[in-house]
Amino acid sequence: MTDTIQTVATNTIWLQTDVIKLGSLGSLRVRRLMINPLRLRRRFLHGLAHTFHNVMTRSTVLGLENIPPHGPLLILPNHISNLDGIMVLAYYPRQIEMVGPGDFKMITLKDWMLRSYGVTPINRGRADTAALRAITTHLRDGKDLLMFPSGGMWETRRFEAKEGAAYLSQITQTPILPVGISGTYLKSNDAFFGRQPSLTIHYGPLIPPVPPSRDRRRREADLDAASRDIMARIWDLLEPAQQEQYRRWAREEYSLRVEFRREDDDTPLVYDGPALPDMAALAEFIAKPNLFRPMWQNAGLHLEPFREARYFAPLEVQMAAGDLHALLHGAFDRYVPYRMGDEAAAQVSDALLALRHVIAPWAIARNARIRLTPLCVDPAQ
Repeated sequence: MTDTIQTVATNTIWLQTDVIKLGSLGSLRVRRLMINPLRLRRRFLHGLAHTFHNVMTRSTVLGLENIPPHGPLLILPNHISNLDGIMVLAYYPRQIEMVGPGDFKMITLKDWMLRSYGVTPINRGRADTAALRAITTHLRDGKDLLMFPSGGMWETRRFEAKEGAAYLSQITQTPILPVGISGTYLKSNDAFFGRQPSLTIHYGPLIPPVPPSRDRRRREADLDAASRDIMARIWDLLEPAQQEQYRRWAREEYSLRVEFRREDDDTPLVYDGPALPDMAALAEFIAKPNLFRPMWQNAGLHLEPFREARYFAPLEVQMAAGDLHALLHGAFDRYVPYRMGDEAAAQVSDALLALRHVIAPWAIARNARIRLTPLCVDPAQ
């Protein structure tokens, strides 16, 4: 018979003393080295992230004095790159919990890192009660938790938060650490190939927990006001160039240019078929790298007509439009509404149907190839 009589636990490795009872012969004390594999993996990944940012980027870290000595804490940065979570992990002084995407599978390397770290997955765009329970448990256990209040990584038109972060602060009475990250947009390749992009992470002054609402009728308004305050605090922590990038995304106007060339003599053709729906939302969707990349990188669709600026056979355009439409009404049915809104999602759907059932057949009848070019105009320039 064995009894555990002593446990001296540190973060990762500790000694446990067991007593093995030997009947009339007395007892034997055995000390065992115990290892927490999750904490060990997290310490390794923290060290890897710190080394990566110190060697592969020129990172400036500001506001570390604003981090309190212990949790619980909601760590809320803006999010525009795969580098953002790694950057917070690299420079945060203690171990943190993380919330990550659970609505679609990541690519191999990122999926391995998320699973190894033990990220809490959340199904964005839907009510995910299991994730909510896990997150509130972390906070009530006194842990620090990283989540992105915007809900994900894409080129958002409005610098705003989903209400999830404010809601979690309110129900658990957890203070908030706003974090501004600047310079990481489309810089992952520069970092991984040693071009050392200049990045900045700025930890801001602590925000008190969102106070409880006086009644349920006021809760939605209270959470909306708290969410706007959180994003205003994050905004103030961004570098001027990063603020201007967000302003530019808000100003940009999109359109989709559809061109035709006859197959046999390469002469251009002017479309004279049925009226087409508004293609602006589809142009914006396919033009923004972070927004569109999961369609081919994570879902594995062959979408070359939307990714390459060259002429394609009508059947290729028809198949790409059909596959993308099926995905956005199937496994990724909340992807566009969650990121661009319901109206834009309907416009994207109508545009894909037009490409499949109107534009491609028109080109087939005229033996023409099709080129799709998303155009973006900044009215301020």
